[in-house]
Amino acid sequence: MKNTIPFNNIQGSFDGSSWCWHLKRNISIAPSHLALIFAGLGLVSLAIGTGFYMIGASLVLPFSLVEIAALLIAYFYNAIHANDYEKLILQADIVRIERKSGFKTSEVQLERSLTRVDKELHPNKLIQIRQGHHATFFGRFVHANLRPQLAQQISDRIFPAY
Repeated sequence: MKNTIPFNNIQGSFDGSSWCWHLKRNISIAPSHLALIFAGLGLVSLAIGTGFYMIGASLVLPFSLVEIAALLIAYFYNAIHANDYEKLILQADIVRIERKSGFKTSEVQLERSLTRVDKELHPNKLIQIRQGHHATFFGRFVHANLRPQLAQQISDRIFPAY
């Protein structure tokens, strides 16, 4: 079975007036399922800690509670970052890059005619999109092997060959 989902992100989408690349984090498990797994792990840890507390090993229970606290922190960190994304939109005269990381959302607008894409990527580096001395990076949620293709697609769309 051929999986074309990553390549669709690289190709971008055209809505009639602008090109858009919407890159999202690859979530392999739903937050509700992760909550059930973490709750099960927490209950097992609490049962073990309580069992040892009952037979006289009273210091095991506090460590079980610390483990449960670590599971809660990990779950909430995952939940906060589950909806992270990057979006690059090419409109008639601007290049707009939106980012969401956790609770922080940012947006950069560049003049399309002055924007350049660094197509010579070093391994594991993000795509550099620059206008003069101002540079921003794109492609955090695309595998490093696919970034050169994505950079080429963006560059071809910024300055199409007529």
